[in-house]
Amino acid sequence: MKKITFANYRQDPYYAPIVRAVEGLLREKGFVAPVELFIRMNLLSPESAEDWRRGQISYLERVIRCNLSKASRILRILRMHAHDLDLEPSLTVYKRWTKGSRPLLRFSKTGDHNVEEAYARHFVSPRKKGCPFEAGAIDVWNSAEISQAWGASTRREIQEGQIQRSCKPVQATLAHAKGGRKVATLPHR
Repeated sequence: MKKITFANYRQDPYYAPIVRAVEGLLREKGFVAPVELFIRMNLLSPESAEDWRRGQISYLERVIRCNLSKASRILRILRMHAHDLDLEPSLTVYKRWTKGSRPLLRFSKTGDHNVEEAYARHFVSPRKKGCPFEAGAIDVWNSAEISQAWGASTRREIQEGQIQRSCKPVQATLAHAKGGRKVATLPHR
């Protein structure tokens, strides 16, 4: 296989399935996570991903249904495609879904920093209109905007699935650190 570059990545056989999966994830969730991409491409079962999140599987690559070369190729194409869509990379911390101690999860057997970051990098639309595929999309807040709204001294961890991102107008609620509550309706544009 040829090395993937910006000049040739669109001709790669994995490009079309990645584009379809990215499009679906952006419509449904407003962001693209590599773990979700592998699930969408049927290279990772949702059950295996959950077992990994619960700490029953030592590292994610162990249960991905492709060789490491293909997984690396898919991650590289995803990064280039996300660049073309003007999606912002956002590193995400993956912690074990358990009570008590919640150690960080590993994606690779070796624990190589670059590989771990590639799997943990989500891609979010920076536009005020969250979903690039529909008009009237909601604002997608990044962690900096959320921390400013809550106050610098307040730290919040957001579990995966707690925030529902959608391309439909919704009512947004923001709880301030001092206990006040502000509710805003996002109009359809």
